[in-house]
Amino acid sequence: MRITLFQKPLGRLSDDELMLRVSSKNDDRAYSELYHRHARRLTGFFFRQVDKDNALAADLMQDTFLRIWLSRHKFSGTGFSTWLFCISFNLLKNHYRHAEKQRLYEQHTEKQDRVETDQNIIEHIDSKAFDHALQKEIEQLSPDNRILFSLRFEEELTIPQISEVMALPEGTVKSRLHALTQTLKQKLTHYESI
Repeated sequence: MRITLFQKPLGRLSDDELMLRVSSKNDDRAYSELYHRHARRLTGFFFRQVDKDNALAADLMQDTFLRIWLSRHKFSGTGFSTWLFCISFNLLKNHYRHAEKQRLYEQHTEKQDRVETDQNIIEHIDSKAFDHALQKEIEQLSPDNRILFSLRFEEELTIPQISEVMALPEGTVKSRLHALTQTLKQKLTHYESI
């Protein structure tokens, strides 16, 4: 038995390095470190997508980490964050389907095809009035648009990452982001001077 005396502490390993330890060695400590790094953020992501239902958001987060553990040997070795959100996105799709929201989801996914880059509508993020108005508009969005908005502007995923998470071509992601930001910009136009 070989003992490595100078192993890097788990807290200093990247997500990908931790997940490789989980997938190759069934390392519970590395898995626990990933959980502690991402559980709160992921719960917040789910919370925003399921009408602020704390219990449901917590359940979806737990299901995500259970699926990570069960499919740990399928991890490719890179892109843990993207893989995490792919699993999360699939869980959300299943939730919407079972909650009879699939119809809204499908209607929305077929609407837009124009390809343009997204516009940053959050120019004055420090304004409480703007934030409040924006939050109200986001709550009115379809589930798919809320996810899209959250992945891009709250989770700060790139277009290619969102494309992979939502299983959509990059051009479709760009066109939907453009349509979404234009809609929000139009609804929030009187805040431009804030």
